[in-house]
Amino acid sequence: MEDYQAAFIGRHTDTKILCQSRRKIAAMHFGGVAIECLLKAMIFATLPKNASQEWKTDLNNPGHTITNPGHSFSEALKRHNRLRSRVLNFPEVRKWLAEIETPNQHFIDMRYCSNEPDDTSYKRWSEAYQRLSQWLNKQATQL
Repeated sequence: MEDYQAAFIGRHTDTKILCQSRRKIAAMHFGGVAIECLLKAMIFATLPKNASQEWKTDLNNPGHTITNPGHSFSEALKRHNRLRSRVLNFPEVRKWLAEIETPNQHFIDMRYCSNEPDDTSYKRWSEAYQRLSQWLNKQATQL
C-alpha cells in the first residue's frame, strides 16, 4: 500500500536539494512527482474511515469507487471535488498546476530529457512549484 504523504515529503525534500544544486531537469521531474503524491494523499484523506487506502480496480474493491488518476493532475482533481472547486476559483493555481505538470513536456517524461531549460523558464517553474506546494498544503489542512 502506498503512503503518498510520506512519498510527498521525500520527493519534496529531493526537489529542494536538486534545486539548490541546480539540477534543473531532475528538480522539475521530482517536483512533478511530489505534487502528484500530494494530490493523491489529499484524495486518500477524503476516503471513508472504513475504506482501505487503495485504488479501486477491476480486481480490488477497497470500499470506495475512486480509481488511480495516474500521473495526471487534472484526473487527480476530478477525484477530489472540493479541491477541484477551489482550484477552478483561482486562475493562478491553475497556471501553477500547468507549469509543474508540463514545464516543456510532461513531468514524467522529463526523466528522459537532456535539454536543460533556460534560466527564465526554470525560475518560473521554481516559483510555481513553491507557491503550488504551499497552497496545496494549506488546502490539505482546510478540506
